[in-house]
Amino acid sequence: MFRKSLILTLLLALLIAGCAPAATPTPAPVATEAPAVEAPAATQAPVLEEISFTDALGNAITLKGTAQRIVSLSPSVTESLFAIGAGGQMVGRTDYCNYPEEALSLPSVGGFDASNISMESIIALEPDLVIGGSVYQADVIKSIQEAGIPAFVSQPANIQGIMDSLALFGKITGHVDEAAAVANEMQARVDAVKQVVAGVPADQRPTVFYEVWHEPLMSANNKTVVGEVIDLAGGVNIFADLPDEYPTVSAEQILDVDPQFIIGPSSHADQMTSEIIGGREGWENLSAVTNNAIFIVDGDIISRYSPRIVEVLDEFAKTLHPDLFK
Repeated sequence: MFRKSLILTLLLALLIAGCAPAATPTPAPVATEAPAVEAPAATQAPVLEEISFTDALGNAITLKGTAQRIVSLSPSVTESLFAIGAGGQMVGRTDYCNYPEEALSLPSVGGFDASNISMESIIALEPDLVIGGSVYQADVIKSIQEAGIPAFVSQPANIQGIMDSLALFGKITGHVDEAAAVANEMQARVDAVKQVVAGVPADQRPTVFYEVWHEPLMSANNKTVVGEVIDLAGGVNIFADLPDEYPTVSAEQILDVDPQFIIGPSSHADQMTSEIIGGREGWENLSAVTNNAIFIVDGDIISRYSPRIVEVLDEFAKTLHPDLFK
């Protein structure tokens, strides 16, 4: 609940009277006026700016003033708040919020969803704002709102969305300039990569299979941030046009396309070795296998919609175009 402070300043009336001398037969005395004393100006309470927007759940949200006690329910949110200098305004996090290191000193309220997030822990922290990072946290957010605590979900859909979320977080926390600086740096790094790969013809861009999981085989289309990163880095996502964001695919589909690169997250690293992938039936002759073009990226960074996503973009660009990014 927002803490509202209303500062009232009492004005003291200062009355200064001048004393006239006693009457005499001589000409009447001239009355003297006391010098005017200006009363002190009233101190006005600060005006709290209302911030209105629609969150990822489609809810109309209106917040008043800056938040000073924030609980984050998402690693992406936590990273973003610290990136813009608002980490000191956080009072709680989840078990998965492990970056930056300073976040680990904050108390945890649990895991991801209603089954393992503690409402009691959240309420005990007396937050004035709770920010979720996924539409799958809708039930938790609703419960928090019903408890009288402002709450919303921020789930960017792409890199531009990440920068937009930074701007919103900047307003909410009073770190507008810092948020703008982080977003500008992100944009500069995106533009730098785009400029380098712009000269690579479409038919010369390497094909990429991004393996989200192995049983069943799952990938990502170009509506995801990882798909966007592949495209910006000058690659061709072989499952870019599938309707599901994280589609289940078959080995036959992969063998038919014969991707030049296979990339996967570190959370899946035990399945991303050349021996294991090359040992899959029929995969030993894939170009990515024969050319040893199997790469692992930081699973935390690639899965979190935070400013660090540009680090993965740089890594993808250097992996796909080593001659251009030395």
